[in-house]
Amino acid sequence: MDEHCFIADASHELRTPLALLRAELDVALHRPRTAAELTDTLRAVDAEVQRLVDLSNALLDLEEFGSTQHITRTPVDLADLVHATVDRHRDAAERDHRTLSADITPATVSVDARWIRPALGNLLGNALRHGAGAIHLTAAVRDGRLRLAVADDGTGFLPQAFVRFSRAEASRTTPGSGLGLAFVAAVAAAHDGMARAENTERGTVVTIEIPC
Repeated sequence: MDEHCFIADASHELRTPLALLRAELDVALHRPRTAAELTDTLRAVDAEVQRLVDLSNALLDLEEFGSTQHITRTPVDLADLVHATVDRHRDAAERDHRTLSADITPATVSVDARWIRPALGNLLGNALRHGAGAIHLTAAVRDGRLRLAVADDGTGFLPQAFVRFSRAEASRTTPGSGLGLAFVAAVAAAHDGMARAENTERGTVVTIEIPC
């Protein structure tokens, strides 16, 4: 995606929540509303503000990463790396009445944890927003390669899942920037690895695989 297209797509993604915010506030300001209606308005506004925050953070992550494309590998305990990320998403899973589990093979890996953590967090966040059912993460090293896989019971991915701003049309009304998996792919590539999404009989599996 060239810079012109990226800016155009980013502008479109920003315009949608801003327009919804303006509409909600216009209605609230120009006609009397009950306390319940005002509460509903505030909830809608809060959701759109959070969407703008998520998009801004995703844009900043991509910009920071893209400006250097540089990683610094250091030895990291795999269990510590994964648990730190899983624990941050466990409350969100419980609020949605979903289970989040992890199966981790003991190992020390040479990666840039500064970027692997948010990439893994994006996989879990994507499963929470767009997936369904139980979420299971596996982390293992085989033949010198680290494999991080997040599986859920969702309906599947589009072929362009790792393209910036690509989301299924149905997900346009759900939280998410459309940048999370693009960031995952960029981090994997910087580690000389790859990211892929597979649709299985059970649901969806998204995997990062990198030499370690």
